Amino acid sequence: MCNQFILHISTIVHAIFIFDHSYSGSSLYIKICVEKVKVELYSESLCPYCANFIINYLNPFFNNGLIDVVELRIIPYGNAHIHADGSLTCQHGQDECYLNIIQTCAIRLWPKVTDWFPFIYCLEKLPRATAAQDWKSCVEPSRLDLAPLLECSASPLGEKLELEFAAETDRLQPPHKYVPWVLVNGEPLYENYEDVAIYVCKDYQGTKPAVCSRLLPSESLKMKQSADACYKTESF
Repeated sequence: MCNQFILHISTIVHAIFIFDHSYSGSSLYIKICVEKVKVELYSESLCPYCANFIINYLNPFFNNGLIDVVELRIIPYGNAHIHADGSLTCQHGQDECYLNIIQTCAIRLWPKVTDWFPFIYCLEKLPRATAAQDWKSCVEPSRLDLAPLLECSASPLGEKLELEFAAETDRLQPPHKYVPWVLVNGEPLYENYEDVAIYVCKDYQGTKPAVCSRLLPSESLKMKQSADACYKTESF
């Protein structure tokens, strides 16, 4: 996925990465395509660090213009484990498994990020102790429909979709150590995941959103020694 721009050049010049062009009198119009930055979050419900990342680091993308240059995905499976008999164990118990499937169904049923993200954002703001009981309160404010979510989550489709996310998570190279596990253009940010906005600004090759002028080059990226995260070996 990319952003398209129309450039008007009065004098014909050579250009690189021209996908389409047209002439009008002595002017040249060039259409170029700039790839969006791919941001992928491997996450799990009820992990407080995933909630913090979604609320305080991803949600601002929708207000500061970064979402216009980002292709955002969330993969809600995290540190769960599939046993030989096909059963699923989640780090934070069955409530997490249930909420992961709810999130997965929302992402599949409403593919546009501007549709499903407000719902997941609302879910992550719910108190952890009651989120599995109160998640329906996020449906109407997010302008989604409850019936398809209930049908998907209670049917084999919900389980099938979650198993697809499980397989994708298990294929990660290098394997994830914890969640939130954040990739920008396929590269893991490791302990620097909270600097995701800086990495987006650095990687985007088009006209950068205004927020980038506040992040670059004043912010220097130094690899952190540890991450606030839900690690694979932990149970809660």
